[in-house]
Amino acid sequence: MGPGSPLAPLLERWNQLPRSRQVLLGGIAAAALVAFYLIFVASKSPAMVVAFSSLAPEDSAAIADELESQGVPYTIGGGGSTVSVPANEVAEVRIRLAQAGLPKGGSVGLEIFDKTNFGATDFVQQVNFRRGLEGELARSINTLDGVKASRVHIVIPEEAIFSQDQKHATASVLLQLAPGTKLGESQVRGITNLVTNSVEGLEQSGVTIIDETGTVLFDGATFDSPFSTGATGSQMDLQHQYEAALQNDVQQTLAKVVGAGRSAVTVRATLNFDRVTAVEDKFGAASEAVPRSSTSTTETFNGSNLNVGNVPGTGTNGGTGGTSNTTANGDSTYSRTETTTNNEINKTTSTTVKAPGSIDRLSVSVVLDESVTAAQEASITSAVAAAVGLDQVRGDTLSVTRLPFDASVREDLLPAASDGIGTYLSYLKFLLPMLAVALGFILVMLLLRALGKRQLALPAGYQQAMLPAAGAIAALPRGESMPALQPASDPHEERVLKLADSNPRAVADVVQTWMREEE
Repeated sequence: MGPGSPLAPLLERWNQLPRSRQVLLGGIAAAALVAFYLIFVASKSPAMVVAFSSLAPEDSAAIADELESQGVPYTIGGGGSTVSVPANEVAEVRIRLAQAGLPKGGSVGLEIFDKTNFGATDFVQQVNFRRGLEGELARSINTLDGVKASRVHIVIPEEAIFSQDQKHATASVLLQLAPGTKLGESQVRGITNLVTNSVEGLEQSGVTIIDETGTVLFDGATFDSPFSTGATGSQMDLQHQYEAALQNDVQQTLAKVVGAGRSAVTVRATLNFDRVTAVEDKFGAASEAVPRSSTSTTETFNGSNLNVGNVPGTGTNGGTGGTSNTTANGDSTYSRTETTTNNEINKTTSTTVKAPGSIDRLSVSVVLDESVTAAQEASITSAVAAAVGLDQVRGDTLSVTRLPFDASVREDLLPAASDGIGTYLSYLKFLLPMLAVALGFILVMLLLRALGKRQLALPAGYQQAMLPAAGAIAALPRGESMPALQPASDPHEERVLKLADSNPRAVADVVQTWMREEE
């Protein structure tokens, strides 16, 4: 390459650099080329984002076939459960696949009837309807939080001629839950109601729900029984919730009066879960009666030469107390009127259903520290009795005693006074490393700034005195060792030596500056 080439100064400069610096610059250039190449390749390939996740294998295969027919690039990941498409086509791909009925949720729904099959028998139609209903229910259940997948099996019996011979429908639900997920009782009951309200003739007693481990989450055959495990568990949970709420209220009240850690409260409640139905009939007063019907009968008779006897009684029957007139001549008239009135009965019938959960008995135990006075104990007894709604007629009991509390227990009950400081210290543990790094960076910057100021503050006379020595050092051939300084008669060298003895740090800074400029 000729000396007039524009690259000649660059090559000359490159040859003057040390070998280590050449290697470093070469590595940086190679890394930059690789980075530019990766950026170029990445810009050419479209960014893929997940369009569908948690897919069944059947849905993944159907979606892949549809995307291939449409010419859309895609990738399958997550063991076949996710499908990714270019980021700029996600919305369009989802719309087109929705029009094609994908994804189907891993099961066949009521779209099984989209294609009409005129040769299908009634049995095949019934089977297809059951399959479609099972698929639709499984899709609805899969949308719930915590449910990864599900399968539904429905048995719909044939219609019987007589109603007493008709069998009820049954359903079984298998749930595959997400890792670490546990469904609550309300969620299980929600699934039960969803299934029973979707299948004609299906009652709650005919539903069974299990998870992937085979654990029975709901058994309708025994749940409605008052002695079943589910019903008993619900009753016990309700009782414990009531006891805990009452105990917490009393404990908080006592903590404000006697101080935290100086009282202990225990509440035991017996709840009545019997469901009682009472029917009461009430009849109104006679004055409030309303006539419903009235019947009136009148008899009359007119005749002559009528023999009229005495009025029936003791005299007529042979008694001695009266006279009898057995015959009579002449005209006679007989008349009788009878009226019957039926009144409507004023009747009121009321039916009362008492909901279960009433309190049969309540027992409250309060233990106070011996530091509480007797006057405070009496006042606390009255306050607690009013707070819990104590009813002695019902058989409720309240016990308030004073005992010495264990100091260790009191320390556990008392909130730690250093909680706030401890929280700040825990935060400070995370901030200390960052503060140390920031402080170190600030110190380094201040040190570099101080060194720069010292170089700039070097007197001009010192710099002129150092010029001959710097020139002699630069004139030395590379690779040769510097000869030992010998006393010389040159006054400049003497000044340099004196300056080096008096301020060696400044001389070293000037020499390093020149060496950097040479490089």
